[in-house]
Amino acid sequence: MTLAPSRRPIGVKFNIMLLRPREPFNFARTLQFILSPPALLNGRQFAPLLDHFVDGEYRRVLQLGEHLVLYGVREEKHASPGELRIRFLTGPNEESLRGAVVSEVARQFSHDLDIEPFYALAARDPVLRHMAVHFRGMRIPQAAQVFETLISAIIEQQVNLSFAHQVKKALIETYGRSVEFEGRRYSAFPEPAALSLTSPRELRRIQVSGPKASYIIRISRRTLDGTLDLEGLREIEPALAYEKLLAQKGVGPWTAQYVGLRALGHRDCLPAADVGLQKVIRYFYGLRKKPTAERVEKLAKSWTGWRSYATFYLWLTYWETAEWRSRVFKEIRATRRSGPSGLSRRPD
Repeated sequence: MTLAPSRRPIGVKFNIMLLRPREPFNFARTLQFILSPPALLNGRQFAPLLDHFVDGEYRRVLQLGEHLVLYGVREEKHASPGELRIRFLTGPNEESLRGAVVSEVARQFSHDLDIEPFYALAARDPVLRHMAVHFRGMRIPQAAQVFETLISAIIEQQVNLSFAHQVKKALIETYGRSVEFEGRRYSAFPEPAALSLTSPRELRRIQVSGPKASYIIRISRRTLDGTLDLEGLREIEPALAYEKLLAQKGVGPWTAQYVGLRALGHRDCLPAADVGLQKVIRYFYGLRKKPTAERVEKLAKSWTGWRSYATFYLWLTYWETAEWRSRVFKEIRATRRSGPSGLSRRPD
């Protein structure tokens, strides 16, 4: 990690640090997933909950012990390509906290990841080669806390985007803490302590189903008392982390894979049962029907080692226009060739 203190202070209490991610890196593409879900067919957009983009700056609240620290990240386009400027906006003026924020931003944007092996893999795939060019430099944005990702994934199980957003918004507003900066309120995801003290009845009031409420409370209590060390999952082998997640009530393969992909930095996760992934594979690979999870796993064998990134680059196509998807599909169909991977076979 290359860090450099800025020569331009922004105030008495707070300063600026610079972070130079490994190239290729695309700040805008990396933020695309977390700033808002894709627009619905009716054009509806979702208001930001935890991740904000204000005046060209990405802003987020980070919980550090008892402190809430609001930080901002901006791309310095006039400096070296992709250089990020980190501002400390609210919170105690302590060096240890500032260092923790910089480390979190570095992890969040996977600043030292060598993504070239993925692009080499993608170049051999008739679909991924197009996605790799279009989304070049995009990293999978890593969530601040494993707990946040796990609880959010449970909320999102088997419901549509609109309802999941509504429930998550209510959960954050009811149980989360917040800070104010320049007339805006920025919220943090609820802590395990806050959710461990609630009850299934209270969670049902914000439309969390009974079973999900029980799962959330149980996981929160186990995290709080140390029985479940979610942050520690980042330090162990992916296969073991996956097993530990599956051992929790309410956590199935999709949830465990998603947590690995979005919070643990695992590069080879494949949520094969994800309906969105199945639909996009059917469309771009020209299949006659939506593939089963088993079919997705078979098709994805040639992605091994980078299946998280293959998944994410395919997911991001939902953020593009229907016209773009149609144009790319036509380009893929026109250039498709049979290959050893099996991914370019004729439609079923």
